[in-house]
Amino acid sequence: MFAKGHMEKWVDAWNNHDLKTVLSMYSDSVEFSSPKVKVVFPDRKSSKITNKSDLERYWTEALKNNFPNLHFTLKDMLSQNKTCILEYYATLDGKSKTSVIEKFEFQDGIIIRSSVFYGPEEPV
Repeated sequence: MFAKGHMEKWVDAWNNHDLKTVLSMYSDSVEFSSPKVKVVFPDRKSSKITNKSDLERYWTEALKNNFPNLHFTLKDMLSQNKTCILEYYATLDGKSKTSVIEKFEFQDGIIIRSSVFYGPEEPV
């Protein structure tokens, strides 16, 4: 039940572009990886972020300049022990949606690790 409530709060916060709430769900020493990191910061050598401060910078920049119309639609969720797999659609530009699978690992009720995997785009 914890993971379901946590992930619903996460989706709602994202859809409201409420980064303060989203970031409150992550550890200060979070490990986050996504191929979109290099889209937002093309000069970066790695698609991995290893602290909440850099994660905040990435998401702020992404929402402002790359994905201002970002919206998530929850499809499915699997949870076991301290791991949750979330499947959702990400609408990045209002015209197409991308299937996304994100794996979250929790410790003491907060996200310590997250990895994002993108599928193909399709029309909205």
